[in-house]
Amino acid sequence: MQKAWFLAVALLAGCGGSLPTGDEEIRFARITGYLNDARAAVTHTIDDSSKFVPAAIDAMDKYGVKATIFVSTRRDPIAGLWPRLNQAIENGHEVGAHSRTHRCQWPDTAEFCRSAYDDEEVAGSRDDILENTKQPYVWSWCYPCGNCAGYDFVHRALAAAGYVTARTYPGEEQDEHNVPDLQGWAANPYEAAYTQVVQKKGGIARSGRTDVAEINAKFDEVYRSGGIYSFLSHPQWLDFGPEDFYEQHLKHIGGRNDVWYVPMGPLYTYRSVLEKSGVRKVAANRFSVFHTLDRRIYRNAITLEFRGVPEGVRAFAHDKELPEVQAGPTTRWDHEFFRRDGERVFVTVKPDAMVEFR
Repeated sequence: MQKAWFLAVALLAGCGGSLPTGDEEIRFARITGYLNDARAAVTHTIDDSSKFVPAAIDAMDKYGVKATIFVSTRRDPIAGLWPRLNQAIENGHEVGAHSRTHRCQWPDTAEFCRSAYDDEEVAGSRDDILENTKQPYVWSWCYPCGNCAGYDFVHRALAAAGYVTARTYPGEEQDEHNVPDLQGWAANPYEAAYTQVVQKKGGIARSGRTDVAEINAKFDEVYRSGGIYSFLSHPQWLDFGPEDFYEQHLKHIGGRNDVWYVPMGPLYTYRSVLEKSGVRKVAANRFSVFHTLDRRIYRNAITLEFRGVPEGVRAFAHDKELPEVQAGPTTRWDHEFFRRDGERVFVTVKPDAMVEFR
């Protein structure tokens, strides 16, 4: 198979296209750390199958923020939420699994966790999402009440069901859930925390986090460092309206030209695609982009930086011309396009492509 692949590359290098005119050779420089060479990434997660979920999605859409919407697939009012969740998927959000029945217990003993993380809850909630939405895969899990996140056997059960990442909710009783302060990718994707909550007091917690200046300042800290700002909300513990804390925060973080707005699951699959992708120059104006990951799961686009691309030359992939976009917020994770920034050209494509300049 490897021999056939190199033969295909050689054949592609010898047919079609022509080297753009210009004094400088076209050079591949790097794969960017975030999609579209964004300075920082923003990911949002919202929890529970409540009647307030549509209002939260509407607020996010107003400001261009993308989220993973974690739902428990056998708890009311989930039947009435599926149409709005399908619209959200079309608009770049993700639906993640929050189990079927949202079982909780304190303390979360190993015996409880073995029972709560059986195939009915873990694989069943995945199957419910696939049955009721147009989403092609379920990448993300959220631990109900934060229970069981520390058990390796639970991580193995989630991995066996195909989940790529799982988000925690640590220390709610001790108010440790307010600011776990994760500002990048979690070392263990099945024990992924977040930066802060943005919500009122709820559940068994003693407090929430709603001061606009305070929550905005935490985002600013992550943004300045070029990190990943991940924030969590329960829609039932929000106030909705342009003057209320939730929308004020969305307004502050949204609409930035140098930020990538992405759900949690596609963010974590992007890390794998970034690490496993390669680029080979196969002709003066042609570059092969590839990885060996399962494309059913790892559907992400990545961004390649090129130098020496003459003005007026266009970018092609899959033998189709890519649309050229101007600077602006990056709100999708699987779209293909190219963008000029001075002497640099950024080409965003899914691997398993031949990028060509004509």
